[in-house]
Amino acid sequence: MERIAEKVLVTGCYLAALPLALGCSGAIRGSAGNADGGAPADDGAVVFDAAADDGGPGPGDSGDPFQVPNPSPASGSGGDGGLPAIDCGTSDAQGLVSADTTFATAFLSPAIAQAGGIGVNAVVSSYSVSNAMMMVDVGAAGETDSQIKSVLSLPGNGATEAPAYAGLACALEADGSSNGQSFAVASSLWGQQGTSFETPFLNVLAQGYGAPLQTVDFASDPADSTTTINTWVSRATQGNIPSLLGPDDITNKTRLVLVNAVYFKGTWATGFDPSMTAPRPFTLADGSQTMITTMSGTINASTGRTSTLLVLELPYKGNTLAMDVLMPQAASADLAAFESTLTPAALGSALASLGAPYGYIVDLPKFSFTTHVELASVLAGLGMTDVFQDGVADLSGMDGARDLSVSAVVQQAMVEVDEQGTVAAAATGVSVCSCSVVTSPPTVLVDRPFVFLVRDLRNGAIVFMGQVVNPGQ
Repeated sequence: MERIAEKVLVTGCYLAALPLALGCSGAIRGSAGNADGGAPADDGAVVFDAAADDGGPGPGDSGDPFQVPNPSPASGSGGDGGLPAIDCGTSDAQGLVSADTTFATAFLSPAIAQAGGIGVNAVVSSYSVSNAMMMVDVGAAGETDSQIKSVLSLPGNGATEAPAYAGLACALEADGSSNGQSFAVASSLWGQQGTSFETPFLNVLAQGYGAPLQTVDFASDPADSTTTINTWVSRATQGNIPSLLGPDDITNKTRLVLVNAVYFKGTWATGFDPSMTAPRPFTLADGSQTMITTMSGTINASTGRTSTLLVLELPYKGNTLAMDVLMPQAASADLAAFESTLTPAALGSALASLGAPYGYIVDLPKFSFTTHVELASVLAGLGMTDVFQDGVADLSGMDGARDLSVSAVVQQAMVEVDEQGTVAAAATGVSVCSCSVVTSPPTVLVDRPFVFLVRDLRNGAIVFMGQVVNPGQ
């Protein structure tokens, strides 16, 4: 099970809440997973603060913060009239998957290093970070736009890529919600009442990213505004993230908050037998061993090998999403070195080594942990520098002025993996186990530090990623 929350804080005028791990300050507290075998959720927020109101009512004002219609197409300063509604069944998102994979492989190593490095368990979501910064890019121009596109490997501006974003989000929802699974992506945009924002920006966020403007009063009551947004996040994540924003995230200078939430609840296609869970040795990075609570069972899984890696793929029910485990074969291997040399080609080669599913005896540690990491320096190190600099950042597409910059990007994520599966998965497990009495299937031991991914098997999109160096931590 994985739960993740994130928010991006932009001062000058901006804080955005995004799925899985973007945030600036304040903790995101996700509840423990249900016993059905898996539930990731993530949120993030981007907040914009302004030195003074620019006056005038903004589009989308409404008395009910949870029932705000999409803003009507208008002929504002950009005059694009809004984007057409996205048919996610026909939108081609494969280019965005490729871009996200390129970003993910570059992002993993510095993000984990920022979270504590080789000595800590960590979970992050490049997918969520990419989603958040794509929405920021809708309002970016000049070198700020160029740097965001370069780091995210985007072929076009966040406005141009909105159809691909919607298509990929819809594909993930369709694949992740099959066979009793649950996967949902939701976005919302919260603006200071009486403040004007650029119509093209609002139209793209509403119609391309599913985030119509909703108004609150940050200036007079930041605490109530925080509560309103946290309530939306809690609903969007089915209560798994009840408090995305802390008391210091929103002030009376806040003018805009963008929130994106991702929720996934999945179960193993073949569940582990809880009666087989027991302490087993796990070799740490320094070569020492410790006893770790380890699941075991005859699992219909896929395995593969490269010259340096053992690859294990455990599908979730429906076989549309899966967890991939990448474990260096040498006990002395440096996990950080592997992460730092990970490329789309190297990842593709590792995944291509996977064979057909087979009934393996799999020993996999149980693990559960939370990661909180500030990502502004990570993104700046990858080349996204201008967006964080006051007076340099060009986010004029948001409010018509160059008074906004991103002050922080913080991610918080939680992951929990256990034995549970659905009734159907348990029946499959019993059937396989009865066969193992006749023949002893090969055993796959995950007993050293490893990297894991949660991805869509149809399109290859990586949703969650992380490392486990000591499951007992």
